[in-house]
Amino acid sequence: MKFLKLRSLVLVAVLLIGLGGCKKEDVGPNSKIVGTWKITSAVYKDSSGPLEFWALYNAVYACTKDITMSFTEDGKYSVSEPTGCVDEDGVSLFLFTKTGTFTLTDDISLDIIENDATPYKGKVVFADGKFTWTYDEVFQGEATSLTVTFTKVK
Repeated sequence: MKFLKLRSLVLVAVLLIGLGGCKKEDVGPNSKIVGTWKITSAVYKDSSGPLEFWALYNAVYACTKDITMSFTEDGKYSVSEPTGCVDEDGVSLFLFTKTGTFTLTDDISLDIIENDATPYKGKVVFADGKFTWTYDEVFQGEATSLTVTFTKVK
């Protein structure tokens, strides 16, 4: 009988130590966005209606399909473009500068700050391996919005 009690006590102790030793993985404030993403849609909307211009970019410049944007836990982003993926004037076809910083707040607000300190403050929604970022602006007296959908690559 003593042996059974001792065995049960040892088993409980092992389980408690085992469970106590399992440390929950640290999750940083940027964990939802950390990784590499591709734009799968970019819609510009003004009073004339919506324009899905990323699909147009992809049709004219096939290389835009291979552009990625990576976000790191320390609040930095970087863009990777295929060599020569530029327009007729030699300008990058991506929406943002190649490097910058970002601030993700409560998984509802994503501010992208380009390396020249230009800020773009937008709303963000995460769902199913994607996130949608919407930037609203009044441009020349007209309300406009840019909604970009990113799909996680890795």
